[in-house]
Parts: sequence; structure tokens; C-alpha cells
Amino acid sequence: MATPIDRKAVGLLLSVLESPGGKISGSLLSDYHPKQEAALLAANLLKPCGHLSVAVSLADHDDEPVLLTWSAEHEGYGYFNPSAGWITVTNERLAVFGVNYSVFLAQMMVQFDLASRGGATVLIPDILWEVGDARIGRRKTRTSIWFARRLHDPAIWRQIVDAAARRPITQIRVLLTSTPSARLSDQPIPGHLVIPVGDVIDFGAGPAIRPDILTARLDGTSPIEVKERLYLSPDGRKLIINGNVAINFKSEIHITIIRMLVAGFKNGKRYGATELLDHTDSKAKTLEQAFGNKKWKELETYLTSVNGLWGFDL
Repeated sequence: MATPIDRKAVGLLLSVLESPGGKISGSLLSDYHPKQEAALLAANLLKPCGHLSVAVSLADHDDEPVLLTWSAEHEGYGYFNPSAGWITVTNERLAVFGVNYSVFLAQMMVQFDLASRGGATVLIPDILWEVGDARIGRRKTRTSIWFARRLHDPAIWRQIVDAAARRPITQIRVLLTSTPSARLSDQPIPGHLVIPVGDVIDFGAGPAIRPDILTARLDGTSPIEVKERLYLSPDGRKLIINGNVAINFKSEIHITIIRMLVAGFKNGKRYGATELLDHTDSKAKTLEQAFGNKKWKELETYLTSVNGLWGFDL
């Protein structure tokens, strides 16, 4: 029977995902994480991907890195220590293990109905994957799922933002990540809900995500402390102004316009009505026509036109 993937093993896996190369040495695994090593290797979540050319000295407890050489006499790699003589380093300690991304992503989404079971598509090698379109909760349409690692790295964050801009989507996209929430950027990615895997995982089922938790995050039913003057829920359906005025949207036309206006407010940009309407399927000539009388009355107090350019004034 395979060793269970417990909370510690999942935590170790997420830590490896956040390492620069997505790799961990065999010596580190065997010295500090033997039980987790057995579980992750048995589940094929980690796989061998090379060998080290240096190792920490095993003699005199000096913890100094030493260059390894091959010894035909000892039939293995090792190094010579002045006080201890030849020291052989076992293959297990030399091995390097990397995350098996295809297995990890499949197990992560094992409790979801994905449109395609063909596996994830690499968008940025070793950084960003398009996992697929999943049915989440009671939504009529499927939700696009991406996975990225190391979002705390500003250079990688910029790559993800650029990839999202090059592959825009009319609905909300979920961007799962191994990066913990405390290390994520405060800057949003328009149209994307960034969720750390560690926040939505089912620790009773290895790295599998719990559908009910992800659904709650996507629905916005998780508690949200709104500190911004203008807050738009990730799905674009709830606008909160000054922390106490809530305006709800159902129409995709409304959501598209509001997303642009909220992004403009945060970036100091205003838009002409034509520019806003050109991004929708609406045949309306004005914003009031596009929103309709009832919804416009809720918005007009906060939206103003300056020289023909619309934006929120709070």
C-alpha cells in the first residue's frame, strides 16, 4: 500500500514547487524528510531528474561543500578527506528530484469535471500551465483554470500578467498557485482570481483541491474585508463603493464595462463611451442605454464625464 500523502508531504511538495528550479536534493530529502520522500516518490509526484556534482562533507561535521569525483576503485562518486580518507557518497544522496508536473496538476484537479482529460498545456515552460476548463459549482459555463508557481518573483509575475493579457477571457479565470498568500503581489490581474493551492486543498486527499472551497472562493462567499474605495469581485458581478455601497451585475455587457472602468480608476485612466461600448456586444450609443435606467441610477452618482471621458470619481 502506498504511503499516504499527508499535510506535511503536501507542504513539502508546495515548497519544492516554489524553489527556483522546482527541485530538491536526495540528501535533503533523506536527512530531513524521509517519510515525505517515501510518500511523494510512491505517488510519482517527485521524480529523479539528475545528480549533484557537489555534496556537503560527511566527515568531521564541517558541513563544507566538496567537489565530487569518480573513483574506479570504489566504483562510485566521492571525495578525499585528509583525516578520514576516501568518502563515498551514495547515489541516493547524489540524486536530484523534481516535481512531476503532469501528475501533480492531474491530482490537483482530480475531484473536478474537466472538459479535457488530455493533460495540462504548458504556457511558460516550468512556470505557467493551462490546466483546462472545469465545471465549478452550479455555473452554467465552465471556468478556465491556470496554474503558476513562484508568483512572488516580480519577473515571473510580469510574465504571468503578460500571458494573461495575450490570452484574454470574457469570464473569470482562476489562477491557482503554489505561492502562499502572504507572498503574493497586492496588484490584481484583471479578470483573474489568484488562489494559493494551500488555501483550497483537501488535506485528506493529498494535493487534491476541494470543490466546495474553490466554489466558495469563486462565488465570493468567503469573507472579504474591503479596504479599497472601489472593489470589484473577481467575477465582476459585485461592485462595492467606499466599503458600504454594493451594486450587483448579471449582464456580460455590464460586467465588461465595469471591469474597464474599475481598472481605469486604479490606473488613473478615463474612457470615452464609444471605447467602452466597443468592447461589448451592445448596440447602445450611450452608457445610460447600455446599463438601462434602473442600473444607471445606481451608478450615475459615482460616474462622471470629463471632456467626454468617463470614470469613477470617489
